[in-house]
Amino acid sequence: MVHYILRRRQVGRTSAREIARNSTRGIVVYRNDGRKYNHVNNKYEKVPGGLPTDPGYVFRWGCVSTVPGSATIVNTAAAIETVNNKRSFRKLTADANLAPKTWLSVNEFRDDTTAAYPVILRKARHAQGRNLHVCNTIDQLQMAASRYGAGNYYISSLINKVSEYRVAIVSGRVCWVAKKTPGNPSDVAWNVARGGRFDNVSFGDWPLKAVKVAIAAFNLTELDFGGVDVMLDAEGNVYVLEINSAPSQTSPYRQSCFTKCFDYIVDHGKARIPLIEENGGWKKFIHPSLSTEAQLVGSTV
Repeated sequence: MVHYILRRRQVGRTSAREIARNSTRGIVVYRNDGRKYNHVNNKYEKVPGGLPTDPGYVFRWGCVSTVPGSATIVNTAAAIETVNNKRSFRKLTADANLAPKTWLSVNEFRDDTTAAYPVILRKARHAQGRNLHVCNTIDQLQMAASRYGAGNYYISSLINKVSEYRVAIVSGRVCWVAKKTPGNPSDVAWNVARGGRFDNVSFGDWPLKAVKVAIAAFNLTELDFGGVDVMLDAEGNVYVLEINSAPSQTSPYRQSCFTKCFDYIVDHGKARIPLIEENGGWKKFIHPSLSTEAQLVGSTV
């Protein structure tokens, strides 16, 4: 029985490779063209039959290609599609009071007597800080909307953020937290692809309000893992931006954390691990594969 990460070209090359390299449960990496990653020569090679027909756990790394056999899928195609459509997911989180106020058309925005500028307009599917327009007038809004067409964009209130985090979640528990440091703090989108970086945040320094909101957004989905991007304003309000179904793992620390969580799934299954109702600080939220101090339902810890 083979456990593997399924990825496609251009997505998750380093992340998948290093998670598999660190795995103690034999997790390997396949691309959706049927090629298997070979750690010895650092290449993807053709293998007889392509993707395994007797898989155990298949971890979809943002990839929705068909998986042969009767595998246990970690991140179903439907769950990935839910968060990949940034338009519908932003509206879902906004309606749950987890994201900035959102409108799905210029007419909807114009008819809302509470609507106010400035706002951002974004393409329904976007990545790396692209396809983002800051609008201060109806003319600017209509011009931006015309670039994408009806049903292919959304509008959200512009939040003056002071910090932004990515909260990586596996099975409903936090795997790691990283703070985004932008290349240019005046940019609306703080994106690593545009010169920023992720700085790891130690357990005791996790922004717990941001962690709670990230988990609440994650729980609106059927995902088994993902990276939830959240931002905070000067008053400490937290807003969800999006969930990435192929969260970048560019540091050895983050790679190691994800590996432990994936190996845990191989051993214990992919069911979500519930949170205790009592207060518990970071110990209440952390994935049990990462700390013996993790507080679990029914535990006496």
